[in-house]
Amino acid sequence: MSMISYPLRVFFDCSTAHLSEASSTYLNVHADQGDELVAATPYGWFIWVGEGDRDNLPADLVGITEYARRLRAEYILFDRDAPEDEALARFLGRTDALSGSRRARPGGE
Repeated sequence: MSMISYPLRVFFDCSTAHLSEASSTYLNVHADQGDELVAATPYGWFIWVGEGDRDNLPADLVGITEYARRLRAEYILFDRDAPEDEALARFLGRTDALSGSRRARPGGE
């Protein structure tokens, strides 16, 4: 019996408490526009950690993506229930105000 070999990809499970309001807005806008690199989930977002243009990213999102790359992650799952990472800034009060993507908030899809 032969085993099928699948490529495994690493993702960084990151709390939404590490995202600024500007970053959550950025992720919602790109998910709503159908950007193939950003997907909204009921509790946050799933993004690709590429080497592309970072000029338009909010500073905190740049820092998180660079941190994820240092961890050798190819993707980030921003999740409101993920553990917070002491190496990253925390935006106080964001866990209550930010339940994740627009889909997770009242009045969302």
